[in-house]
Amino acid sequence: MDRRPARLMPGRKNRMRSRSSDLRPPGKSHHPHEHSGILPPASRLPPPRPPHCFRASSDDPRHLPLMNSLRLRFLLPLVLFGFLPAMGAARLMGHSLDWFFGTQGVLLGGGVFLAAYLLSGWVLKPVAAMMNATASLMRGIPPTKDVAEWLPADFWKLRCDVNMLFAKHRQALSTAETHSCQTAQRLANAERLLRDAFTALQGIFSASDEGVAVVDGNGTIIASNARLDEFLGSPLDENGGRDFETLAGLLAARFQDSGKVAGWIRECLEEPAFKGSLEAGMDGGAIMELRTAPMLGDSGEVLGRLWLLRDRTELSGLRQQLRESQKLGTLGQLAGGIAHDFNNMLTTIRGNLTLAEISPGGDVKEKIKTATHATQRAADLVKQLLSYSRRSGGASARRITNVKKLLADVENMLKHSVDPRVSIRVRAGMDASFVMADAAQLEQVVLNLCINARDSLPAENGVIEIGIENITQRAPDGVSGPAEFTVITVRDNGRGIPESVRPHIFEPFFTTKQDGKGTGLGLSMAQDIIREHGGWIEFDSAEGQGSVFRIHLPRTSDPENVDDDLHADALIPAQSLESGRGTILVVDDEESVRATAVNMLKYLGYQILEAADGQQALDVLLHSGRQVDAVMLDIYMPVLSGRDAFKQMREAGNDTPVVICSGFVMDPDEFVILGQGHPPPVEIMLKPYSLDALGKAMAKAVQSGREAAPPAGRSAARIPFFQH
Repeated sequence: MDRRPARLMPGRKNRMRSRSSDLRPPGKSHHPHEHSGILPPASRLPPPRPPHCFRASSDDPRHLPLMNSLRLRFLLPLVLFGFLPAMGAARLMGHSLDWFFGTQGVLLGGGVFLAAYLLSGWVLKPVAAMMNATASLMRGIPPTKDVAEWLPADFWKLRCDVNMLFAKHRQALSTAETHSCQTAQRLANAERLLRDAFTALQGIFSASDEGVAVVDGNGTIIASNARLDEFLGSPLDENGGRDFETLAGLLAARFQDSGKVAGWIRECLEEPAFKGSLEAGMDGGAIMELRTAPMLGDSGEVLGRLWLLRDRTELSGLRQQLRESQKLGTLGQLAGGIAHDFNNMLTTIRGNLTLAEISPGGDVKEKIKTATHATQRAADLVKQLLSYSRRSGGASARRITNVKKLLADVENMLKHSVDPRVSIRVRAGMDASFVMADAAQLEQVVLNLCINARDSLPAENGVIEIGIENITQRAPDGVSGPAEFTVITVRDNGRGIPESVRPHIFEPFFTTKQDGKGTGLGLSMAQDIIREHGGWIEFDSAEGQGSVFRIHLPRTSDPENVDDDLHADALIPAQSLESGRGTILVVDDEESVRATAVNMLKYLGYQILEAADGQQALDVLLHSGRQVDAVMLDIYMPVLSGRDAFKQMREAGNDTPVVICSGFVMDPDEFVILGQGHPPPVEIMLKPYSLDALGKAMAKAVQSGREAAPPAGRSAARIPFFQH
């Protein structure tokens, strides 16, 4: 008995090895992820096993170690607690051990052993099958449908539960495998779409006609395109590397006003969420737009900044053409009323002159005074129309402008184009209001708003109110400018703007007017003009209650060099009329106009020479040998225009003072260019002119010529015009 346990010890070691080896198929190693808890992907799962792989058959060599182990576990207690007690009982009954090992004992022990063996097969085989199936499940291998077939029929409830459990597990594994395949397919599709999107974005980035720079939060340029290198003149890496501070300096240096551009870039960097644009001119004349916007993360944090550089030269030209088109459209709407008032003025002039002619000994002076007053009104109206319609050549001629004077001119023009029953009110206030603006463009904006107000007025009791106010407020985001603003308000009591229309009123070509009544460009152009001046437009409107438009412009407190008279002929010295001395050459192709000028100058005491075109004027000045102290020169003439005559005079070295006289508004800078370093015209007068204005202009011209003449005894060479 003492030796039997010793013989069983090696079997225990074998059983331990058997238990560890029976959890996987013979010859197979564990999956690398088996102990990590990670389910291997479907593509790496082992191939499905045949249906009998979980059948606990004694013929299956894979299950023999497990069966033997189970039998030993069952038989050892049977021997210890069955045979040994039986042997002890036989001893107590008086039987010897020989009897127990005899025939009867052998039969008894064999029967017990056979019963135990059969019982072990009936109990242990199903248990072994279930243990193998469970081990398979732990390895992620789906069980077969007959995993519980070794359970006896008496265990039908357990058999059904086990089969149901394994069926659910098979279904879960199948669902997981399907989901895994679908997920893999979605990931593959997403990867393909991402790759395609990246390729497309890279193509757009490279082919864009805008210069692009992507800057991260540390100020490092992480991406740029060839268009930016083209703008800089050389690759970015050759201009100081990928640091944005270097790029900012290079960008600013390419613009005409580099200080303004550099300051704007600094403002952008100081405000992380800033988004806006700046349009400025380059040294070569091109107009570029610099735009920036922050790059935000999912939670709204700023990850970096995007910088775009776009050539706006062509677009700026198109915009200017649209403005001119809109200007002509506004003139067309004013034309009917202006023509009516102009005819009234001509009627007044003609009637009074006729009465003065036929009235013997009557009060001729009073009739002529009335005609003169009507003439002045007509001249002022023509000046305003010419100033409004003049082209700016694409450049904004900004000067310090008196807004009150400008609105007075708008009121005067507006009175000619609205129904007399409409009340026009101007509330200018007591404070002075000066802005840095192109007066003609600003007048176009205000006049356009007033015409829109006129079109919405009721048939009776219509009111248009124009007001000025100086305020202090913070500019909205994206609009630069000082804190001091001048606000021009245009208010009406018309039908108002419907709520559905309000979001679209500043869109180009959007209009609610009938065909032929409007182009839809007025408000769009007005908004662009005000934005270029550093301001913005706001409006309030309610259907049936009228509208209010507010123009905000940066205010300037410097009253020097004010463009106080928008339609002034010239800057005439405030001096009393003096008797003329000297010889004046009058050049005009219209005989009646030339004769009138000659008579007026003779009245002032001047000696007169006449010419009907520019060529005759050059003959007198360059070849006749006559002394001429000043020239009164018209511009639009046949044979040789006034421009060409002036240019040839200066090219020939003739610096005789010239007074330009024309029916159109002229740009003084044009004649500075034509003079090529020689003296420009002394004055530019707009027809019709008064005797007082003509006398002052010619006196100034003659005096300037005498001051520029060389002293007696010196060389006859001309002294430079601006040197006294």
